[in-house]
Amino acid sequence: MKILVLTSRFPYPVEKGDKLRIYQQIKGLSANHDVVLCSLTEQRISENDYTELQQYCSEIYTFRLRKNHIALNLAKGFLNGLPMQVAYFYKRNFHRSIHGIIQKEKPDAAYCQLARMAEYARDLPVPNLIDYMDAFSVNAKRWSENAPVYLRPFLAREARMMQQYEEEIFGDFDAHTIISKQDRNHLIINKKERISIIPNGVDFDFFKYKKEKKPHYDLVFVGNMGYAPNVEAARFLVQEILPKLDIKMPDLRLLIAGARPAPEVLRLQSEQVTVTGWIDDIRDAYNDGEIFVAPLFMGAGLQNKILEAMAMGIPCVTTSMVNNAIGAEHEETIMLADNAAAFADTIIQLKTNTELRKKLSYQGLIFIKDNFDWSRFVKELEDIIEKTVDE
Repeated sequence: MKILVLTSRFPYPVEKGDKLRIYQQIKGLSANHDVVLCSLTEQRISENDYTELQQYCSEIYTFRLRKNHIALNLAKGFLNGLPMQVAYFYKRNFHRSIHGIIQKEKPDAAYCQLARMAEYARDLPVPNLIDYMDAFSVNAKRWSENAPVYLRPFLAREARMMQQYEEEIFGDFDAHTIISKQDRNHLIINKKERISIIPNGVDFDFFKYKKEKKPHYDLVFVGNMGYAPNVEAARFLVQEILPKLDIKMPDLRLLIAGARPAPEVLRLQSEQVTVTGWIDDIRDAYNDGEIFVAPLFMGAGLQNKILEAMAMGIPCVTTSMVNNAIGAEHEETIMLADNAAAFADTIIQLKTNTELRKKLSYQGLIFIKDNFDWSRFVKELEDIIEKTVDE
């Protein structure tokens, strides 16, 4: 079967959640199917990154989004009533080119990643599937509630428009997937029970249980540090949690690692806090922390960083909202906290209780291996695509 895959970003390197998801799905699907990739990109793709995808794709087509395109796209989208995060990526001549590729490649199915790419895929003359991945409208709503006052009306409008758009495009696709039951429940869509849950997994050959060694940092937080929920989590960790820890544990050291740190994150650097930016091997950051702390109160979806940390045997502390998509057991495989005081108390508990750390390390690893295997989820996606083509 030949599958055309549409993405808003080139899937490699995998420094963002959507890129990680589609990279692993392309890699898995390519074992049994012919994958043709059509990808938008805002940057020039390096030869190494292109070569990485050539292992799994029979053909790769890229479309360069330039800054002047984006400004015009946003203006046209505003006039046409599109959500900004859809308009940002939409260009009419790209749309025509994709139809030309369909005629040339004659795929059996088209797989569209994210609602922001739906304008390119909703009218294709082949069976089409969309991966909502996250409830983007919920993301926008949470951002609007936590944004500076001057941005709130704009983000609230975006949340309303995205919610309407998610519902509008539903009927234009033959099958639908999303990353978690929590995200599906957030969508305001009739018949949303037809949306299949396809979680993310962990590459256990890459994220292996760490060897016994003394970490350089007491706490670690990893993620795309230009992403608003991660920026706010880093700020909360440094400005709300650490001061409560300083009373009993003034010498705690924190590592914040990840690509594209925003200026607000860079300003958190101090003798106590190290901000690294991009790390060639993200496992080095995980291994350098004794406890993984993720105070995430915004965003949606399934947090890959939690899965990866647990797969490497690192005790994790996060929020109930994050764990809703994971389903780990509090105090058995994960620790949960929903305010600064609770985070501080939990960190102190873990720092002073070696047996609890060991239990979470072992039980968390077993839980992830039992529940988040990429091969299982790619097979489920493959079955959905095959069923859609057969119908």
